[in-house]
Amino acid sequence: MKQKTLRVFEVEDFENLKSVIKTKYPLIKNHIFMLKEKNEEIEDLLRRNFLSYFIVNGESFTSKKETSKESIKVIEKEKVIVKNSETLIYDKIIRSGEELELSQNALFLNRINAGAKIVTSANIEIYDENEGLIIAEGEYIIVKKNVKGTIIFKGLDIGKVDRLTFFSEKIKKVLE
Repeated sequence: MKQKTLRVFEVEDFENLKSVIKTKYPLIKNHIFMLKEKNEEIEDLLRRNFLSYFIVNGESFTSKKETSKESIKVIEKEKVIVKNSETLIYDKIIRSGEELELSQNALFLNRINAGAKIVTSANIEIYDENEGLIIAEGEYIIVKKNVKGTIIFKGLDIGKVDRLTFFSEKIKKVLE
């Protein structure tokens, strides 16, 4: 896996976009364009010039190689996939210094670095290494690898354990 920086051009002026494509195509051909709303005229221009783009309001996503209708929601520079189950899926590394306060269930597919802090009143699942601080008040917490992180579940410091699944007393009674 490699980390890359994504640079996005925010499209606001159609005439300016036409001029930039015409005069600076070699410089912009590998960049991505972000549209704030669906605009067939701009989308058609970008497709004709084989330029990648996405629409922030989540109606469509397209690239040079393929076209798909995947719904996305952009929250503070991170890709969050919104499912009907009210679960946020974070498919990105949570960096040192990032703080997330959540009220929905959350699933983290990538690592949580030292110095990151996640506070949630709902359930949390972490499927990569955790080195950050997790404070959870939901019904359960699932952590694949808790390397150096601190986990506080329902006010109890669980410590640094590997392959952790903790349920609240309410769920434990149901499981027994």
